[in-house]
Amino acid sequence: MKRIGLGLVAALVVWGTVECGGQESVDSASPPPLPALDEIHPLQEAILPLLVPVVCAAVQELKESFRSEEFRLLRERWGDRHAVDVAFRWTEQMCWNNRAVSLLVFFLATVDHRTVGLRVPLLGPVVWFPLTGEFSEEFAERVGALPAHTFPDSPPGEIGDRDKLQHFFGSAFLAYVFGGSAPAERFGDFIEWGEDAFVVGGASDSRDLAANDRGRRFAAKLREDREALPSSEMQVPLSAPSRPDEEP
Repeated sequence: MKRIGLGLVAALVVWGTVECGGQESVDSASPPPLPALDEIHPLQEAILPLLVPVVCAAVQELKESFRSEEFRLLRERWGDRHAVDVAFRWTEQMCWNNRAVSLLVFFLATVDHRTVGLRVPLLGPVVWFPLTGEFSEEFAERVGALPAHTFPDSPPGEIGDRDKLQHFFGSAFLAYVFGGSAPAERFGDFIEWGEDAFVVGGASDSRDLAANDRGRRFAAKLREDREALPSSEMQVPLSAPSRPDEEP
């Protein structure tokens, strides 16, 4: 009986540690290798942006993947950074290795607002725009399943930094398409300013800007190495200062 009591106490201590930290326990072993990129003809990769139904289907498939039991177990065992890498590799496979479209699809699949409201000074909220066609239950399930602890300083709890994924991949998409970080940086700064000034419930956030910067850096890596993974820019806390010596 004494042995059972000690075991119960130990189990409760472990459970409390996990709950207070806001993260699932992560396997300390090395995660399995990511699935290899498919062999895609360059012409097939090039025409993908013209095939809008294929791109829309990829967004829907990725959203369903986030809601899947497989993805939940992936996060639980190997952690959120590895889960983001796996999900991005899935996206590349869905998008025929087209890196720009993969970044766009990942961005669209990680948007964490169903609607956005615009307000006019003195008049208040006047226009609301839908951002997803999901039912409310599907939306809540997907957003709740998004990786939330992708940076070393991500806040504890189930919300964490899950909203930073849309900033990271949206900025990466713009930087990749425009061939450099400067246009994406200006656009990101404009979005943050506009969110604070005109979006209902919006506020400028230094961590959003830092996530934008990490996304631009990832885009630079992806241009040079098609095997590059998002986690390569998620190892350093978002609160850490910029690294000008590594400007892409």
